[in-house]
Amino acid sequence: MTRDVRPSDNRIADAVELHHTGNLDEAEAAYRGILADAPDNPGVLHNLGIIAAQSDRRQEAIALFDRAILVDPGYVSAHFNRANALRQEGRVDDAIESYRRAAALEPDHYAAHRALGFLFLARGKRDRALDHFARTMDLRRGEDRTGLAGTSLSQTTRAKLTHDSEQLRHMAKSSPGRNRQSLEMRARVYADVATGIGASVGDHEAVALSDDQLDRLGDGYNTPFCPNDAPELSGPAITRALDVAGITAAYAEPPGAVWFDDLLTPDALAALRKFLLTNMIWFDFTHIPGFLASYLEDGLACPLMLQIADELRAAFPHILGDHALSQAWAFKGIAGDLPIDLHADDAVVSVNFWMTPDASNLDPDHGGLLVCKTPPPGDWRMRDYQSDTVRIRQFFHEHADDRLVVPYHENRALLFDSRLFHGSDAPRFRPEYEHHRINITLLFGDREDG
Repeated sequence: MTRDVRPSDNRIADAVELHHTGNLDEAEAAYRGILADAPDNPGVLHNLGIIAAQSDRRQEAIALFDRAILVDPGYVSAHFNRANALRQEGRVDDAIESYRRAAALEPDHYAAHRALGFLFLARGKRDRALDHFARTMDLRRGEDRTGLAGTSLSQTTRAKLTHDSEQLRHMAKSSPGRNRQSLEMRARVYADVATGIGASVGDHEAVALSDDQLDRLGDGYNTPFCPNDAPELSGPAITRALDVAGITAAYAEPPGAVWFDDLLTPDALAALRKFLLTNMIWFDFTHIPGFLASYLEDGLACPLMLQIADELRAAFPHILGDHALSQAWAFKGIAGDLPIDLHADDAVVSVNFWMTPDASNLDPDHGGLLVCKTPPPGDWRMRDYQSDTVRIRQFFHEHADDRLVVPYHENRALLFDSRLFHGSDAPRFRPEYEHHRINITLLFGDREDG
């Protein structure tokens, strides 16, 4: 980001305005004109570094950030953006040091902690990664929260509150005495607040919580209340009997998609399912109607999840070995019959697997995934989940005869090229809490580097 400037400095303000409006050539010329008169202006040096990085002149960007830091050693943004450029250049160790410097100067720097989490994952240092992911969640939802979680702490949906009430009751079943009573009481409050939302509001329509409703819900609303960890297993998390050679050979054939069963060992499957059912980590209720979501940096990170990712990379070195885990998420279908629409993942390789028992699926012929085996054109750049939906549907329709249908099955995994468009196949699951359809997606690699 560009640095704030004094409004009275018209030349810098004009250059920043050109930069913000995307006129990079004009902004660069203006910045360089300022440097001719003030060569040690750290803000201008930093902003020139941003433009250089945006123009893929990363070595030049790093040199400009270095100059800005030399003038102003406490310039947090210069350290952070230097780290970004170093990371893109493949200088991971140097990037880690720059991110750590940014976080040391500004302990609440969410993006620096998030980046460190993923970089330590790439280095195989799971404990260090978990430390930083714990910090990102604390900055979003803990006592040190910085507002990053935004409206998710002050808004809700009827379906979200109903889910949380059911989860609290589920948690109460295995809790002792007084703790059980507390969870049951909280569950009743959540259910009452859900009932109080006007009948004209849809179940999945977000509404602002009133001060009275927030008071009734208490500080625990949409925060990691009563967290339960999923520790790393002493034995394997990935089934040793997987046909690795066969799966690797199948993936090597176009389009780069293969599914297989029994991904997780029984112990790993049971431990991860318990983690997902007993942790209030389902914070995102706005991304896809009818679904709750959890992300690695916002509650999903646990030792077992990272163990699974590492074991997958070790098991499939020719597919995943060169690609570090770049994100992980879990989606829970609380509506039962709403699909995740067609989309592509922002990664190189994706691994999707299902956690919910087959008995929860009311339509065994459906509920899995549909995958378009024709990849999109190379110049098609995805913007976000929603923006390309109409175009993707049209593409999917045009290639209707070139689809891979992956039937739903507990502990079934699909390993596929992340570019391939995919979406849910008409799910219809039982409505009770324990039967919500849960899928995990692990993303490996950065598409721009892949």
